[in-house]
Amino acid sequence: MTTTATDNRNRQYKFNIEFYIFAEGDRQIAYCPSLDLSTSGASFNDAVSAFYECFQLYIETCVDNGTLFDDLVAHGWKITQRTLRAPAFSTLLKKPELKHLVNSGIGFEKIVAPAQIAMA
Repeated sequence: MTTTATDNRNRQYKFNIEFYIFAEGDRQIAYCPSLDLSTSGASFNDAVSAFYECFQLYIETCVDNGTLFDDLVAHGWKITQRTLRAPAFSTLLKKPELKHLVNSGIGFEKIVAPAQIAMA
């Protein structure tokens, strides 16, 4: 997912977000290891929609509280003057949740989709 965020100097940052969809019982789980966000839905499309909503709420809450960049850094993101970069996949594989998913044999799909989030 590609989106933008605006800081207190009204600069815009473009960044990519990746998440994974996999089945767990009768639910589809959407998991984003670079932010430790997850949601679920009854179907693949429900899980994707729920993730978009969860991600938007995360961004809006962090921006409203002035904690977006601190939270991203705490999750291992690199921030420069104009870019935000998620941690490398090899780094994310150290997280037990992602390592378990990859090593479990469960089929999953990586999602990288464009999105536009209005920042107030």
